[in-house]
Amino acid sequence: MNYKQVIKTLKEHNLLVESNEQNLEFSYISYNSQDIKNNTLFICKGLEFKKEYLDEAITKGATAYIAEKDYQVNIPKIIVNDIRKALAITSQLFYPDNLFKIGITGTKGKTTTNYFLHNILKEHLGYKPGFFATHYFYTGLSEGKTHLTTPESLELHKYLNEMTKQNLKYMSMEVSSQAEYHQRVYGMHFNIGAFLNISEDHISPLEHKNFEEYLNCKLAFLKKCDEVVLYKQTDHYGKVLNSIKDKKIITFGYTKDCDYIIKNIQNNKNLSFEIEHNKKTETYEITIPGRFNITNACCAIVIAKQLNINYSSIQKGLQETFIPGRMNIINTGICPVIIDYAHNELSAKALYQTLKLDYKNKNIKVVFGCPGDKGVNRRKDMGTLAGEYADYIYLTSEDPGHTSAKEICEDIANYIKPYHKNYKIITDRETAIKKALKESTKDDVIAILGKGDENYQIIDGKWIPYKTDIEVVKDEILKIKE
Repeated sequence: MNYKQVIKTLKEHNLLVESNEQNLEFSYISYNSQDIKNNTLFICKGLEFKKEYLDEAITKGATAYIAEKDYQVNIPKIIVNDIRKALAITSQLFYPDNLFKIGITGTKGKTTTNYFLHNILKEHLGYKPGFFATHYFYTGLSEGKTHLTTPESLELHKYLNEMTKQNLKYMSMEVSSQAEYHQRVYGMHFNIGAFLNISEDHISPLEHKNFEEYLNCKLAFLKKCDEVVLYKQTDHYGKVLNSIKDKKIITFGYTKDCDYIIKNIQNNKNLSFEIEHNKKTETYEITIPGRFNITNACCAIVIAKQLNINYSSIQKGLQETFIPGRMNIINTGICPVIIDYAHNELSAKALYQTLKLDYKNKNIKVVFGCPGDKGVNRRKDMGTLAGEYADYIYLTSEDPGHTSAKEICEDIANYIKPYHKNYKIITDRETAIKKALKESTKDDVIAILGKGDENYQIIDGKWIPYKTDIEVVKDEILKIKE
């Protein structure tokens, strides 16, 4: 990649403000002054960006920079009007790919749908396709955990490029509203996009200022897609549909006017259901509990059908799907424990309703908290739902950030009190889980919400190592049995 190519691409996207004509070749691109090689194009991004970062990058080998202001340094400049868009489009130029891209968005269900689809594609192809899920990625060359549902644009395109070099054909990923808001997927094209649902979540000073902005970010992603798989029963369906009326739209849901109709749900050892399409009916089965997961499975099935994947591959892929931290059931020998990532109104309500159906004669004990710094409205939603559905509540830490965990728990408790349910505040999460287990009987079912398989807690702006809820439960079971 050379200087002139960058300038030309930025001009095409109406991002260029000022530049110097140069004959430079770039062998690397970075926005991290700690990660610089010879002939690096350095991107000056970040709300807290300081000129000293650019100075350090120049010392280490940066030969040009992109920024929203002129820093008056001795290397060529490229001044743009939007640094995040410039980062995304420049990253795409440096790390090209030729993948068939599938993006999945929604307030809840993205991860589960993505895992279902990933396993279906794996069965169909005979190898693992490219994959970005919450906290995990796979490129064919590398894999690992991430802290972002959708990686930053530079990392994203680097991984997409790796997938291409590994001869992967397909890539599926979760596209969060923050990814769209921060332009991580700017300039990208998706062959298929899926829209699961929308509710008033992620509204805070650190996320979206209001619901309209949140929804519009979701819709902006759909406009990047050739065709859209759309859940018919989502809130704000009309607005979603109107925003993508120029796209090919395939609907699924529980009503007869859907292209793919879900019906005849059976809950025996596993969940089974039928899908009717063009007057033909097929039966499917999933091993992940929770009726709400049928919607996620159906979305994956519809995408697979658009790719002409056969029934056998779809069914086997569904049955072999397991997702750490998502509706994981652990039998303690005393009572069942369900560990789930549910952290907002939609996901928590769906989980409680499942518990009421599947454990009709048991008391529901729940362990959860809410994050600090963002999603303040979740405290009301989660507290109210616990008051409505749970029999006993343990309030605890869940990524309190710069806010006091005790303060967050007390705020949640205010919404529980009108329901006159028993609750305890135990701010140490591991202690809270252990307490719930020790106080359980055969008449209980315990649900531990919010963290799933995450192995960290965000406290005072730092990522603090944490065992994971699953490990805490298993360790305590061993102690109880001793």
